[in-house]
Amino acid sequence: MEKTLKKMIAAAEAGGRVLLKYFGQDLEVKEKSMASDFYTKADTESEEAIVELLQQNFPDYNIFAEEQGLIEGKSDWEFIIDPLDGSNNYVLGIPRYSVSIVLIKNNEAHYTVIHDPILQRSYYAQKGKGAFVNDQPIQISQEKDIKRATFGYAHAYNGPYEYFDEMIKKLHRKNIKRVLVNWSPCLDFCLLAEGKIEAYLNDGSEIYDFMAGKLLVKEAGAKVREFADGQGEGDRNDKFLVSNCSEIEEKVLECL
Repeated sequence: MEKTLKKMIAAAEAGGRVLLKYFGQDLEVKEKSMASDFYTKADTESEEAIVELLQQNFPDYNIFAEEQGLIEGKSDWEFIIDPLDGSNNYVLGIPRYSVSIVLIKNNEAHYTVIHDPILQRSYYAQKGKGAFVNDQPIQISQEKDIKRATFGYAHAYNGPYEYFDEMIKKLHRKNIKRVLVNWSPCLDFCLLAEGKIEAYLNDGSEIYDFMAGKLLVKEAGAKVREFADGQGEGDRNDKFLVSNCSEIEEKVLECL
């Protein structure tokens, strides 16, 4: 494994240990911009543990962390960190959350790690080198029938909600097997990368919610269709559809 990935995995696992320490406790929830945008001391301490290790190993790199914002360095490389993806699940005691770190340069993702503390599974990828979990290669589902497909969906905490219900109705009219909305988008990307779901729509969200997952699914063999009305350039674009094959992609696009 490439040294950069090893150090990123170690940092993600350090954050994961913090999350496990506090999971299941009655934590104080502090709101940021609105009720659905919040954090706890688990978020901040996980982020501190991750940032400390990354700064030790990559002292010149920029770091963009969900809670601390931009920590400027002297390099073209930038880490984007989500110290706790799935915060709502976490505070409710639902064991569906993760830590993600992605390393980018010029709006392009090159290395990514998503760590699932509950299952002790570290998903990772390097551009052009394939996708892995705990050193085992993973790949997308070979299912082409929409009736046997599972579809994941996520959007920003502040919307949009306008067409969500209609889209779900259209998918069910096509007899899709299941629509999955579990509010842990990074782990949804992991499900798709290891062949457990077939499609995923990211309908606008914060960069730390999707950028790590986007590289992972690409390296697992998925198709990523970027939408022109998204925010951000290159891999930063926040509106896109991921699918395992053109047959599934076509059916889902008919519902959007």
